[in-house]
This record gives sequence, C-alpha cells and structure tokens, in this order.
Amino acid sequence: MKKNKKNLIYSILLLILLSIGIGYAYLTSNLSITGSTKVTGNTWDIHFANLVVNSNSVTATTPASIDPTNNTSINYAITLDKPGDFYEFTVDIVNAGSIPGKINLVTINGITSEVEDIIDYSITYSNNKLVQVNDILNANSSKNIKVRIYFIEDITPEDLLDTEANLNLTLSIIYNQSNESEFDINALVQQLKTENTSCFTKYEGQVTDQVGETVQASNVYFNKCADKRNIIFNNMCWQMIRTTETGGIKMVYNGEVVDNKCESTRGDHKGIVESNYNLQTLSSSYLYGDSFTYDITNNTFTLTDTTTATWSDSTYENLIGKFTCKTTSDTCTTLYEINGYFSNTDAFASVYRIADTNYAQIGKSSYNANYRSPAMVGYMFNKVYNYKSGAPTSESLMGNDVSYSNGTYTLLPADGETELGTTLDATHHYTCNTTSSTCNKVKYYYYSSGSDNYYIELNGEENIEEAINNMLYNDNVNRYNSSIKGIIDAWYNQNMLSKTNMLEDTVYCNARNMINQSTNGWNKDGSLTTIMNFKNYTLNNDLSCINVTDQFTVSNNKAKLTYPVALLEDEERYNINTPSLMATGSNWWGLSPNYFGSNAYVRGMGTTGNVGSNYIVDFNYGVRFVVSLSTGAVISSGSGSEESPWVIE
Repeated sequence: MKKNKKNLIYSILLLILLSIGIGYAYLTSNLSITGSTKVTGNTWDIHFANLVVNSNSVTATTPASIDPTNNTSINYAITLDKPGDFYEFTVDIVNAGSIPGKINLVTINGITSEVEDIIDYSITYSNNKLVQVNDILNANSSKNIKVRIYFIEDITPEDLLDTEANLNLTLSIIYNQSNESEFDINALVQQLKTENTSCFTKYEGQVTDQVGETVQASNVYFNKCADKRNIIFNNMCWQMIRTTETGGIKMVYNGEVVDNKCESTRGDHKGIVESNYNLQTLSSSYLYGDSFTYDITNNTFTLTDTTTATWSDSTYENLIGKFTCKTTSDTCTTLYEINGYFSNTDAFASVYRIADTNYAQIGKSSYNANYRSPAMVGYMFNKVYNYKSGAPTSESLMGNDVSYSNGTYTLLPADGETELGTTLDATHHYTCNTTSSTCNKVKYYYYSSGSDNYYIELNGEENIEEAINNMLYNDNVNRYNSSIKGIIDAWYNQNMLSKTNMLEDTVYCNARNMINQSTNGWNKDGSLTTIMNFKNYTLNNDLSCINVTDQFTVSNNKAKLTYPVALLEDEERYNINTPSLMATGSNWWGLSPNYFGSNAYVRGMGTTGNVGSNYIVDFNYGVRFVVSLSTGAVISSGSGSEESPWVIE
C-alpha cells in the first residue's frame, strides 16, 4: 500500500485539437442541359468560438483559449493536485459554411495506464449528451459543447502515484462533409412558432427548468395544436406539452404505435396495476427488494437486491420503500410495496399485479398508499406523522407552544396570557390531553371539522415547526419513493433505459410550498378550521419552483430522480387549458400537491381532461409519465398529426 501521498501533484497539459475534414473539394457539377445555368459557390468553415471557463475550475497555468491564428484548436495547461479538482469550459462549434458537417472521429490520446484510475474526462453537448461519431452540424448553425478533465473523487490510497505525472493529452474531433441535414428539435420549435402562432403560444412568466435557477422565461412555448403534437419515440406514442427553457421538449406518454400511427383509440394493453392500499402484516422471514423487474407475458414480478429484515417499532424505517412478495421467494404474481408505518406488525402497502389498462397509460397506481400525512403529497418523502382523531377532554390544558427538557414537554401559554387555556382554538393547539401541563409525548391539534378533531403526536424535542420541516422542507425530505414513482422507475428501467442519452435532465416540480402557512392549523397561531393549502390549491400557470427539495432531477441530490422521468405538473396542464388534448377516458395522476385536511390530495386529470381535478393520494388512477427530449434529438419524418406523427431518430 502506498502511504503519505497527501501532497502529490498531478500536472496535466491538455491540448484540444479540432481537425476539420476537407469536404467540398470533391464536389463537381457536369451540367449538359441547354440553357443558362448557374452553380452557386460553397464554403467549408467549421471552427471554435465563444469559449467560457467554469469559474469553479482550478486555476490554469495556461488558461484555455482559442488559437487566434487557427480557430480550430484550443490549448491550455492545468495542474490537478487532489481528488475532486477539475477544469471545465464550454465552447461553441460553429458551422459558418454552406455544407453540413458530420463527425467522423472522436478520439483522445495521452491518458496512460498509470493514471487511468484517477484522471478522467468528458466531452458533451450543453444538454449532457455525449459528442459522438455521426453527429451532424447543420450549415449556418452551431452547437455548444462542454469539456471537462477531472481528478476522480472516489479513489483508494492504492490508486495514488509515488511521483508526479505529466500528461500530454490530445482530443480530436474530425468533421467531414455530409449530404444530410439534421432536423432537430430547435428547428421544429422555430417552425411551429412561425406557422402556428394561434395554438403554439409563448409563456411569459417565471420558470424553473434547471436546479436552483428560476428565470424569466424566454424559450417556453406551449403546444395547443391537436394536429401538431404527436410524436413517435422509442416506438411509443407521445404528445408534446411544451418546450423547456433549456431547449428540450416535454412530452407525455400516449400509448403504443399502431400501423405507424398514434390513434386516439387503440384498446387495452397490459401494464402494472396497483390496487387501493390495504394494511399488510409483515414477517421477518420475507424477502425484501430495493426494486423489481416484471414479465408482462407471464404476469410475474422479480425482486432485485434482496435481503431479509424485521418490521418493528424500532426498525420499520429500514423497510419503507422496499418491495416484497410476502414470501421467502423473490418471484410472485402479487407484489407489495411498503409505503408507511401503521403499527408494530402492520404497514401501509401498495399491491401490484399485471392487468389490462387504458391505452394511454403504463398502468394504474395510487400516488401513495398512505393518505394520513402531509408528507404523502411528496413524489418522494421521509418523515411521516400519521394523524389520529379524537377531541381532548374538556378539562385538558391547552398551550400555544411547548418547551422540552430531559424527556419532558411543558405546555406554554399564548402571548399575553399567564395561564394555559382549556379550549381548543386558534392559539391553543398543544395538549397532554390531561389536566397536567407536562408529558413525555404531546399532541398537536391541527384541524377540526364538526365533531372530528385531528392531531399528530410529537415525541422527542420536536415542535410543530420542526415537524412541518421534517415532512416538507428539510434537505433529507426525499428519502423514500412514492408508490407511483416505484412503478414509473420499474417501467422506465425495463422499456426506456437505452434512450436516456436522448433525454434532458430538466426539473419536474413537486411544489410542496404552502400558500397559507401563516393562517392554517399547522401554525400554532392558525385557525383549526383552515386546511393546509399548497401552491396548486389555486389553479395557476406559474412554472416557478421555489424549493430546491421540490426540484426533481437526476442531478439534484436534494430531490434526486433515478431516471429523467416524472409526471405532468398541474401548471403545464393549466397553460394548455384545452381539456380535449389531455383526455384519455380515464382519471390519471399529475405531480402537483393540492391540499391536506383530513386526507392528502394531489392534482390529476379527469376522464375528459378537465382542469381542477384533485384526488386523495390512495386512489387508484392512471400512470401517464412525462420525459423531455434533449436538443440533440432529431425528427426524421412526419407532420405531428395522429396519422403522421413526428418520428424521433
């Protein structure tokens, strides 16, 4: 084992050379038609422009710059001296000529075997798609690429070197002339904006399509054209929803392709169906898996990454989000997803089977099997405080706040009061449910409706503010998958994985921010008759997403998707505002929380695509997911109608 290598320096000299294949030199014209003929001139000019270095890069000894005498090469020198160091820049590859170019070769030389385990590089387009052979650069167009060289963080002491390593790296991208032109997504958007202004409309508000970046939208357009929105991608039918600020196109799954068409009625197909939740008694002898695969033909599920575990008051958190056949086998025809705690022996669980479903859906599911907590409006969730019902006794002391010390809560009176109250009202939410002002578990009443009074129980140092943060806002709030995310991830892994490089990692907003936090019953000074309303309690067209923990992407560690896929946001449906374009004949789930009173509600679409539908999260409705095509995707044919959909290559 190599030791004491803390101060090793790895110097890396990287030369980026873009070689341009000669294209137009062998074009010839031999015209023999009688008359006057003019042959236009052609130009070949592919070069670099607009280089920008990432400000978080290490300081370069020779900063990256485009050679002013030869704008087809970039040179720089850097030193990487510890794991995690990197140097990164973006640069445009510009085709200023009249002939399309196609990449013939992408190579890198100079990474030796002694450093291949500690030094790596990447070269991608701005949408993170790899730069690769056969990529086309249209005439009079450009593409932005990102070049990154970095010291790998996840290394062992054995990987380090005894001496300094000097590397001379050469990256070559060779373009040859092409007789093809790329009909890309951006070109399609420009065409639609020009030809269909009445139904392809610009969005004028704020948008959050990248993590942590809410901006005034300039590139977001909603497609309201019935005959200009049908797409075939991965041999599946989709409907275009909108463009993203980052240049992609969000689209919603719309069933199978039939005779190269995306018809409005195509009958049933098999998919995963999850029945409404029920309580399941769990055994320590059962096998539990992190995920699952399924066989449509044989109607079976198979667990992956299995283990045995015990369900109890002290260990149940280890099993939430896992799947089981409720046997010692890893294969079954009925699968259970553990979705929440009910008792020392029983769990809230989703029950999956294979069945025929409506054509525009991959299956049916509850959003979450447990409806008894605000946490259950989350596409992912962590801490759950299930409510209980029952009024405090008439003699019970009621407080406006609590203190906590040595395992004991103490009720505190409201401001301006010297004594605790005995009435459940806007400033008296906490109680031990006795005539005592102290207890080791305290009840917090958040909602009262007629004779029904609902509370959660706090045990530990938590007050209501901390409980709300644990359910909705903390950095670790996204620990477990919702029921519907479990189905989507399994389906994606089995049917879409090979197309991931054609999708962009845009934001899917699970907006859990409350619009009435100062007045509802979850505020210690709030009204017990006022429910918790989320952003989408009121219909709106606002595409901003203010909480980073609600901005679901593959790249966001605080709201991390397994794959670049989720559900339709209610704001997207509202901006389209054409129910017939959303209709499938079935109810189906969206992504947006609605409210929590005595149940958790999430927005969805009705059978006619009507705006304003909201459903209790344990209802069993359609799963119709959304992906976003990257700017590098290419449309090879079609007009966007059901009879002639755009075909993505």
